[in-house]
Amino acid sequence: MIFSVLRSTVLILAVGVQLVGCAHVIDVQAPALAPRYVRPVPGARSVEPLVLVYDPKELPDVVPLAVPVGFPSSKLLGARSLVTEHLRSGLESLFERVEVVDDPRKVVAGAMVGTVRFVDIGLALAPSGKTVVGTLEWSLTLHRADQPQPLYSWGERTVGTREGAGSFGTLDPASEIQGAIEASLRALLKDMDTKGVASNPPRPTTP
Repeated sequence: MIFSVLRSTVLILAVGVQLVGCAHVIDVQAPALAPRYVRPVPGARSVEPLVLVYDPKELPDVVPLAVPVGFPSSKLLGARSLVTEHLRSGLESLFERVEVVDDPRKVVAGAMVGTVRFVDIGLALAPSGKTVVGTLEWSLTLHRADQPQPLYSWGERTVGTREGAGSFGTLDPASEIQGAIEASLRALLKDMDTKGVASNPPRPTTP
């Protein structure tokens, strides 16, 4: 019994050494990623302009990747492209016109406002314990410029399906990070399409 427990412990530690033992984790260039995922195809896109607003202090252009304990540190470079490119592109599946600003005062009158709150992006051990997957946590809340009450709200921590393990002491997590972005945008757009956010915008909700 004791031998079995010790053997299991050694195997767990061996797996940990294989992954955590990476001497170097390569920084990821967010603008270079090309997320591929199924997008909704509504009968017609909303003609109401959508303006995404993000906080540049909350989402700087260089973001440290959240990693498991013992992993080498790494960064997401060009991180604002999560909103300025990837999220904007995804929402263009539902809205004919999507713009991005870094200050609420830049929102044009009569637009739908999408407030983006960024939490973190990084890596986590896959259920097998032998590979890593990407993770992304953020939220999106919609309201009209002249109505502060939210029309729609979504947020979650999404785990990607692309797995990687690295080799020769180096891990390039670009594929895993892209996988997290794909899974997150797929979930967001499916939820928005199901609730008819673009085709039949909901009324403001009261606290």
